[in-house]
Amino acid sequence: MTILTQLKMGLAVGCLIVAAGCAPKDSAVPAANEPTVAVSGIVVLPVRSAVEPEDGLSMAEEKMLQDGSQVLDGLMKQVLAGKPGIRFVTASAPTGKKEPVNNLAAARRIAAQHGGNVVLETTLSRYIERVGGEYGVKQPAAVTFAYRLYEVGEGRVLCHGRFDEQQQSLMENLFTLPKAKSRGFVYLTAEELARDGLQEKLGQCTYLGGQ
Repeated sequence: MTILTQLKMGLAVGCLIVAAGCAPKDSAVPAANEPTVAVSGIVVLPVRSAVEPEDGLSMAEEKMLQDGSQVLDGLMKQVLAGKPGIRFVTASAPTGKKEPVNNLAAARRIAAQHGGNVVLETTLSRYIERVGGEYGVKQPAAVTFAYRLYEVGEGRVLCHGRFDEQQQSLMENLFTLPKAKSRGFVYLTAEELARDGLQEKLGQCTYLGGQ
C-alpha cells in the first residue's frame, strides 16, 4: 500500500468520525428576542403547493405535488395530534386550495372562525417518490416544504422553518452519517422523508410543543 493510499484512507476514516459533529444543520427559526405571545388557539391551514401553474410542471409532476400536499397534510395531523390548542382547517373550508390565505385580513377572519389567534401555514414545493427499494434506488425520495407560524394581530412571525432534502448515500456525502444511522441506513419513501422533516422542524418551535 502506497503512502498516498494510506493518507486517503486515513482522511476518509477521519471524516466519518467527525461527521456527527460537523454536519450542516437546517433548523427552524424561532423569533429572536420577542416576548412570548399568549396563544388562544393555533389554526392549522391545509398544506398547499408553492408552485404556480406558470412554473411549467408536467402533468405527472403536478399530480405528484398535489398528492404530496395531501400526504403532508395528513402527516401534519399526526405530528400535531394531542397538542393543546390545535385547530385543523379542512381543505373544503374557505381556506382550501381554491382560496388560500394570502393576506393578514383573511388570516384574521379564518382564525376568528376557528377560535384561535395564531395561524400555521405550510407550503410544499417538491415531492418526488423513491424509485427502488430500501437498500438500492434508481431515484431517491426528495421533499421540500416551508412553514410559518404567526399571530394574526400584528402578523408577527413566531416560528418559521424550511426542510429541503433529497436523500443521499454515505458514498455521496459523508456528512449524512448521523442522519443515515438514525434512519437505519435505508432509503426512505417520500412520505417517510416528509414525516422526518415535519417532526424535525415543528419540534424546534416552542409554540408547537418543541424545545
